[in-house]
Amino acid sequence: MKKSILLFAILLMACICHAQEEDFSFPTDRPGNVWGTEVLPFHKISWENGFSYERNQGDRTIALPSTILRYGIFENVEVRVGTDFQLFEEQPFQTQLYGLTPLTIGTKIHCYDGNGILPSIGVLAQLQSPHVGSAEFLPDHVAPAMYLIFENDINDWFAICYNVGAEWDGVTATPTTFLGLNLGFSLTDDVSTYVETFNYLHPDGNQYMTEVGFTFSPMPRLQLDIEADFDVQQIKDYFRVGCGIAWRIN
Repeated sequence: MKKSILLFAILLMACICHAQEEDFSFPTDRPGNVWGTEVLPFHKISWENGFSYERNQGDRTIALPSTILRYGIFENVEVRVGTDFQLFEEQPFQTQLYGLTPLTIGTKIHCYDGNGILPSIGVLAQLQSPHVGSAEFLPDHVAPAMYLIFENDINDWFAICYNVGAEWDGVTATPTTFLGLNLGFSLTDDVSTYVETFNYLHPDGNQYMTEVGFTFSPMPRLQLDIEADFDVQQIKDYFRVGCGIAWRIN
């Protein structure tokens, strides 16, 4: 019996030491709408899911959930695939649409590590399929998007991310310009917060959004989050709240 207990203690200590040596950290792409430049490590997989409720002048959209699967295909390159299951209700809640949004596939590339005041640089490219998803949400054509991603790590607890991009909706040939800025703060080793602005500029009208959120890592390879969005132009008529989970599988 004593030998069994001793053997168990040795194995437990070995597992703890191995866990301390392995890097369980991973860059998540949620919450928020402004991306950082980091990608998943080589051959690592993460699964990220979010649940949200949005109200826009009486219309309601519920995501149950939004999901994205990411894989580190090379040292500085990851591939990703995602979709949402959405329920949309149009005022006065008599028109209801629900189903899968168009399948989104893409890749993120970490191009430059940064040096001093020079930011790290990344590129995110993705497209939405006009063939995979519920018919009510499908675009007429392939809907691509491209973003340049920049990040400055000011110190151990403060980082600035900023993005510029172009998004096509798969219906018209005119893209929407995306501009985003994120200020991220590490409160402890496991708790972080952020505030960001992300804006959509289009000839038919612009949208100026603000988001705040928190993340918490209760254990290695797992992150929980909460978030809230506001439209600067219609504070009383628009809001969105959500929560989510990110899990690095291996």
